[in-house]
Amino acid sequence: MSKLFEPFEAKGLTFKNRLIHVPTTLNMSDPQGYATRRLAAAYGSLAKGGYAATLVGATCVRRDGLINERMLGLYDEDYVIEFRDTVSEIKNNGSLAGIQLFYGGLIPGLGTTVPLEAGKGWIPGTVAWGPSNKYVIGNPESGVVPTEVYDDIVESFAQAGRRAKEAGFDFLSFHFCHGSLPHTNLSLLANQGRTDKYADRFYMCEAIIERTQELCGKDFPLIPRLCCDENLEGGYDIEYFAEHYAPRLHALGISVLDCTFGSMLGAPSRRADIHSTEFIGPSFYTPKVVNKDNIQKLRTELQKRGIDMPLIGSANLITPDHLRTMVDEAGADFAGVCRLSLDDPDFPNKMMQGREDEIRLSTHTGASLLQGNIFGKGWAGSAQNPVFGREDEYRIVPTNRPKKVVVVGGGSGGMEYALTADEIGHDVVLFEKAATLGGAMDWAGNYPGLPNMEMLRYQPSYHRKMIAKSKVDVRCGVDADVAMILAENPDVVVVATGARPIAIEVPGLAEARSSGLALRIDEAMRRDDPPAIGKRVVVVGAAEGAELAIDYKLRGHDVRLVEAGPAYAPANYIGSRVWAIMGMMAYAGLAAEPGLALKAIEGNEAVFAGADGEVRIEADTIVICSGREADNSLERAFMGKPVAVHVVGDARTPRSYANAIHEAAYLSRTVA
Repeated sequence: MSKLFEPFEAKGLTFKNRLIHVPTTLNMSDPQGYATRRLAAAYGSLAKGGYAATLVGATCVRRDGLINERMLGLYDEDYVIEFRDTVSEIKNNGSLAGIQLFYGGLIPGLGTTVPLEAGKGWIPGTVAWGPSNKYVIGNPESGVVPTEVYDDIVESFAQAGRRAKEAGFDFLSFHFCHGSLPHTNLSLLANQGRTDKYADRFYMCEAIIERTQELCGKDFPLIPRLCCDENLEGGYDIEYFAEHYAPRLHALGISVLDCTFGSMLGAPSRRADIHSTEFIGPSFYTPKVVNKDNIQKLRTELQKRGIDMPLIGSANLITPDHLRTMVDEAGADFAGVCRLSLDDPDFPNKMMQGREDEIRLSTHTGASLLQGNIFGKGWAGSAQNPVFGREDEYRIVPTNRPKKVVVVGGGSGGMEYALTADEIGHDVVLFEKAATLGGAMDWAGNYPGLPNMEMLRYQPSYHRKMIAKSKVDVRCGVDADVAMILAENPDVVVVATGARPIAIEVPGLAEARSSGLALRIDEAMRRDDPPAIGKRVVVVGAAEGAELAIDYKLRGHDVRLVEAGPAYAPANYIGSRVWAIMGMMAYAGLAAEPGLALKAIEGNEAVFAGADGEVRIEADTIVICSGREADNSLERAFMGKPVAVHVVGDARTPRSYANAIHEAAYLSRTVA
């Protein structure tokens, strides 16, 4: 039996279970940094989901330490009352309320798209500085913090802590990690050459905690978030942390240690297989439960020194089994969750109620295509869960005037629309021409040679499960035409037919497709009865085909990746995965060959036209990745007919599944 839902007592705190929503920067303040109703609703939804504790994310203690334009602040007394709504939402929903205090240090130099002045951050009025400028983050000419400014920042942390207590928070967290000023003060790399009291690398953290305890009381619970291993060449490791920092931290009487690992400082990673930053913000391909070994080692090192501190372990916990692994195997006292929280805030309750099959597991992708990166101009959201951050305006209101809704297309957008309309109380019919629901997401990510690609199937699996439990009338294997749709007497027709491959015509292609030599990408990747792939593979089109080419290469095929354009440019749904894809291409010894346009297929040769003349490549399999175009003929067919038409997802224009889900969520709520 897992310990996940056992209660836990720490100094001054009683946790109802072992699940913690760790600090997450949501960027939901107003332009001055005040807490908003949107923020309160978002954290309220997390608390309602069943967490033992819900932490409000990084809240800046001085304006010059901001790392984005909508970051929360606690700069003076005016900010206290604005937080009380958020605190009430969390505590009224049965969760302990915490808040993380933050000061940027070097991080404000990250995320700029223009050159920065020396010592400045990208937001006007912010600074990029640290204990030295030996190692930087973003701004290559970062400044050095004077002693008197260090003293003021320490006081700013403590005063912000006092205000947080007055706002009603149950405990405080401190951002002593990931490149913030307290972390760079801890760093063996960044903190070099000082001769003042801050040359003692732990002193800043210690001074913040001690001064906060003076203002808030020694018994007020503190759960600082510390980097326990920089994972950088020349940086401190777990043994060093346990020997030099943990005893002083423990002596300060903290309640729980929130453990992070890795650093954003510009130094080589100690591990070749996992970049240091992946322990902080795991990429799509990062191993699951990436900090399991780190937590186990930290626990062992602490026990050697007689230090007994409750630990929070986090990073890349995507499924319930990962949470159980962190607590039951790795030995953390708590599992800290972030991404899964946003994708399904109700997952703790679903676990407790035996409904794990209803959890909307994270695909670990897509959000950056919607609201933007949190280091820039965007608020945190979920690609899969369109309600997060819109809890008030997207609240389901049952209708007393049901409408007949016909959805054509059973991909991400079609299923999201059908589910929402059904929940509102409309009569919904869903047509899907394929034998099963899922659309492009059912074959996307079918790369057996690449890690973690199974996550892309989590979303259609969730949708199918919930459709099966709904009242939606699903009709698969039906290519619905206008007459068939009109026979249902619809009030609303939803065109969610997705996108089709862009047709290309070159001599010999039709014959090659008939013989099985040439395949479209969706055919090559289909899960049911997949085609045989030959030893020599030519992938035509790098935008869609790069990951497929890597997959084939890692599985032992001889692969050529050919691109008609001047360079590799990823498809728009790739998003932030592009950097990892380029890294894997280099690792696999694979490079896109640009400037080659498919001219013909002759026998077993793909013939390309290039700047230097004709290029012929022999192949056993040719995979055509020609891009996609909207399949919206139904929209045109219904023009002038007495029925409302909504177009969602790739039927509007090919993009990410996230766009389809969010469009469907909005439009389905407009049916009156």
